[in-house]
Amino acid sequence: MELSSLTIKTAAGAALLVGLSACAPAEVQRQPVYRTASTDTAKVVVIGDSLSTGLGTSPEQAWPELLKLVPNPQKDAVAITNVAENGSGYLATGVEGGTFRMEVQAAVTPSTDVILFFGSDNDVGTDPEELKAAAAATFDAASSIAPRASLIAIGPLAGSEWPDQMLADVRRSDASAAHDKGVKFIDPIAEHWLRGRTDVLLGPDGEHPSAKGQRFLRDKIGQILSTALSG
Repeated sequence: MELSSLTIKTAAGAALLVGLSACAPAEVQRQPVYRTASTDTAKVVVIGDSLSTGLGTSPEQAWPELLKLVPNPQKDAVAITNVAENGSGYLATGVEGGTFRMEVQAAVTPSTDVILFFGSDNDVGTDPEELKAAAAATFDAASSIAPRASLIAIGPLAGSEWPDQMLADVRRSDASAAHDKGVKFIDPIAEHWLRGRTDVLLGPDGEHPSAKGQRFLRDKIGQILSTALSG
């Protein structure tokens, strides 16, 4: 019996939510759950920068990798592909010369269910209108490749309670492009994700997540993905 797309997404979202709720303390080491392609696999692609690569900790501690270790009652329910590149953004080019749009072109397929963009403060200092246009073009490219996918854009993090004007401009451009393209925008700065906890959630550089910060992002973004997959 073939499952409908809605049934697949609902089951996948529910499974991920149950897994997140059942996460053991961080000190407990879990073995990776190796997933294979199957008809009941919901496919998620993470587009981002060094906030998603594990820079400052390790690639294995990056939040997308930690999400793969979340206990999952339904085998093969969610598969996460992380193509984040250090230094990249909607306009900014990363250490390997990529942008968010290039990450989309490299990893998104017509069968992708959720495309999650995270960042980027690497776009600080760019022209706000050019940034908005680049973000809009990136969303268009993603929708063109995967027209049935849910797109979620998470704005940049801030290590300060009062981010500077240039970072505020980046957030405004990203949010405006998302609004124009019907992409769900989530603002970690406005929602105070790091309020009062930067000393434990960020590493010594005051920008990249610490090990605790990566686990925090795993849980926070895991809930966001669960909602998207269940919707």
